[in-house]
Amino acid sequence: MRFLKIFAQGQHYAALWPRHAIIAALPEATVVPAVAFASRWMPALAVLNFLVQFHWQGAAMVPQAIITSLFLLSMPLQGWYWLGKRAHSQLPPRLQQWYLELIAKLGLQPQQQATYLALVVALNKALRELPPEQH
Repeated sequence: MRFLKIFAQGQHYAALWPRHAIIAALPEATVVPAVAFASRWMPALAVLNFLVQFHWQGAAMVPQAIITSLFLLSMPLQGWYWLGKRAHSQLPPRLQQWYLELIAKLGLQPQQQATYLALVVALNKALRELPPEQH
């Protein structure tokens, strides 16, 4: 049950992640689009993988075809799991300082723990409300 919660948190975090140049250096800037791509296309690729392997290699290779197809199906789950864990991990000092500056500019109270999820929520609010030079 805990794993399902982490996957749901990863999906929520990915949905909140802003597509903006100000955060392009963070790993999420590449992981979130990759997970979105994988969640859309990997089921079809897994079926195609199985059918091609079965057609060209025959029934003797069905176990290998199933394993590789299951691996392809697991790719979005791996991304959502990483994002779910990352969302609730504590910010490093440099990002924590930036988070505190954003919160101060927005006039909000900081969270007890400065996590990546708290940063994304504050950043989305800042992108909507603050002029670009204040991000």
